[in-house]
Amino acid sequence: MQLEIPLKSLWKKKHTKSAGFLWATALVFTVCVAMPRTSAAAEINLSGKGTFKSPSAEQLAALPADLGFSRSDLASGNWSFFVRYDNSTPAGASAPYVGRYAGVIRAFRLVIGTTTVNLPVDQAEIVISDGGASFANRESIRVETKATMPFGILRLSWVQVSQQAKGVDLRGPAGLLASAALPPYAMVANLPTVSPYDRFLELRVDRPGGDPRPLLYLSSSQLSVTADRATAP
Repeated sequence: MQLEIPLKSLWKKKHTKSAGFLWATALVFTVCVAMPRTSAAAEINLSGKGTFKSPSAEQLAALPADLGFSRSDLASGNWSFFVRYDNSTPAGASAPYVGRYAGVIRAFRLVIGTTTVNLPVDQAEIVISDGGASFANRESIRVETKATMPFGILRLSWVQVSQQAKGVDLRGPAGLLASAALPPYAMVANLPTVSPYDRFLELRVDRPGGDPRPLLYLSSSQLSVTADRATAP
């Protein structure tokens, strides 16, 4: 099941032909330099699959029927996600040591059990922190989106955090992330971390009306995540 951004010449006449050739060559060179260099641009497919701890029978029974995922989907304990993003887009609104890449994500899908949900890309972004500001000992990569549903607000995040001992300044080349720029796609898939629990997929469904208790919360580090250049639409 599937649910659903006039030049006068300064040369003599006998040199007109060669001068014209040189002018044309210079013009072509100028145009080539001015054109955007797209050879480095690429769309990246980021995907992961794994398992999560299923909610208890009592928790499943208390969920609304229009949650989007059936109780059997949630009881299966199986989930996966897929993200396609453009790795050539520069950061938009950025703070020192933090890059927020809104608009780079082309597709964001979540599968639980046998149900697929296509999440809105206009609410999706990649957030890179290279360990500055109030997080001097922590680097992180977050690929996340949110969607407003009839039952509340759904938030999905692929989170990776690299934490070091107090006093180790991760800003700049001293850390794994040299800057807040988008890192290589292999690192977006698997940032080296001290603990395997610092890489996890998180799903949170908040109740409407501002109730702080989530309607549903799932989180798991039991995922295999890979990334590579997209080869097809």
